Amino acid sequence: MTHDGAMPVVVVVQVLLVVAAACLLVPVLLARRDAVRTRRRLARARTASGEVLAVTEEGGGTVPTVRYFVGGERLEGVPRTPRPGARYLVGQPVDVRYDPQEPAWMTVEAVPGDARVPRAPGARAAAVTAAVLLVAALLLRLVT
Repeated sequence: MTHDGAMPVVVVVQVLLVVAAACLLVPVLLARRDAVRTRRRLARARTASGEVLAVTEEGGGTVPTVRYFVGGERLEGVPRTPRPGARYLVGQPVDVRYDPQEPAWMTVEAVPGDARVPRAPGARAAAVTAAVLLVAALLLRLVT
């Protein structure tokens, strides 16, 4: 008994499942890489005093533009790890955690030690869905 017409369809479905899984996994892997880098930066971070220069609304929250000084050099920027729900006022003093290897990379702490690595929204669900798609592709391979 041959599956002349069925075999190419199964292969196409398998390829689509693997491609869909890859599309889900790539952002998850990139977010994980960024989280590892951020953890390393925070581990070696130093503290400086800063001041909020401006506040913008972004993604349902407020994002400050902060000025701070490192080794006599004036730096300005937005935090790389924004704190959800945080409120800022222009002129507000803030504690800045900056990477001594790249002082332009910084985050803002409300209290010392609260700088956190942001989690990628939906990363766990995307990884589980990708795993299910890959298992489905493998099962199709086994039954054909």
